[in-house]
Amino acid sequence: MPAYTYRARTLDGSERSGVREASDVATLGHALREEGLLLVEANAEGGGKKHSGIKLPFGRKIKVADRMLVTRHLAVLIEAGVDLPKALSTVANQTHNEKFKAALTEISDEIRQGKKFSDILAQHPKIFSELYVSMVAAGEESGKLVDALRVLASQLEKQHKLQSSVKSAMTYPTVVVFAMLLIGTAMIIYVVPQLESVFGDLGVQLPPQTQFIFWLSHALVDQWYLFLLGTVIFVYTAIKLWTNRELRRKLEHVFMSAPVLGTLIRQIASAKLARTLSSLIASGVPIVRTLEITSRVVGNEAFRNSLLEAGEAVEKGTSLHESLALHGDVYPPLVVEMAAVGEESGKLADVFEELADFYEGEVDQQLGSLSSIIEPVLMLVIGGVTGFFVISLMGPMYTIIGTI
Repeated sequence: MPAYTYRARTLDGSERSGVREASDVATLGHALREEGLLLVEANAEGGGKKHSGIKLPFGRKIKVADRMLVTRHLAVLIEAGVDLPKALSTVANQTHNEKFKAALTEISDEIRQGKKFSDILAQHPKIFSELYVSMVAAGEESGKLVDALRVLASQLEKQHKLQSSVKSAMTYPTVVVFAMLLIGTAMIIYVVPQLESVFGDLGVQLPPQTQFIFWLSHALVDQWYLFLLGTVIFVYTAIKLWTNRELRRKLEHVFMSAPVLGTLIRQIASAKLARTLSSLIASGVPIVRTLEITSRVVGNEAFRNSLLEAGEAVEKGTSLHESLALHGDVYPPLVVEMAAVGEESGKLADVFEELADFYEGEVDQQLGSLSSIIEPVLMLVIGGVTGFFVISLMGPMYTIIGTI
């Protein structure tokens, strides 16, 4: 077994270091946790292996639900005594996603050649995240692969539920806005020109808002390609600006400062953070590596940067809750307080799991409140737009009637 030079911390924050043999970093982390130590860093002789990606066929995106079902079925098959290559072949035949099926079949073939499961998963970074690979590696080395897969399936299930809650809350306003734009465009293209011809024949003096609607109708009918080009340019520019990390960070800061939306964004990010930290710490992954992986999971630049800085602080000997407390503008106070409780009790993984459950419940409640706010706002917007059209188009008609 390789020898690891490690650094760890006791529950009171003092640092320990030494050299110990272990089959893997995850195994070393488990052994130290049983002694009341939290692994900070571990280095073995020799560099890590590099893996080249495997080319996969084109296909629809592999969803969280796909990975969740495959992971859960894989755990059931292995627990039933089916060997890993056969279990992978079985779940591959059950999935309807061709891209995922090809990846699982490839993994099964390589395991039959004697390769390590987690090493092969690492060759598919677009399918299996660092979190997934790290937890499988921990399960392999500790002999508890089934337990690791169950935790992963639960993690993916919670992630899927959180994503579904957010999508469900946004579906109604999206459909309403799309329908309003579609109906408004149809009226401007087909109805407004007929009214314009009627007003033109009668020689009525049109108010500015009515002239604007007629101008917009001409523009959409005669120069539709300019609107299409403008829409494409707008979408392309928006995507480019959003992928600019500095600008995205500033926009997220604005969103996080909003009264209701800001609270929701923090709660969603905190739920992802707590769930990921709980899973990785329980698997024995070093705390610095755990923070690094979590920073790429939360999907929020402010949380990402603060987690990376917290990892650097922890590596220098600062406790986790003190490192998080340095970013009070990012983390809700409860996250810092629970981190302190977890470190003091030595049950950091359990505390973060409870925190994740709490914030996921809060997100559901906040989304319900947000939906109740969005609906009347949409009604006001629709009423305002409809009123503008009615006044603009019916006003000249009343003028005509008044002159008769």
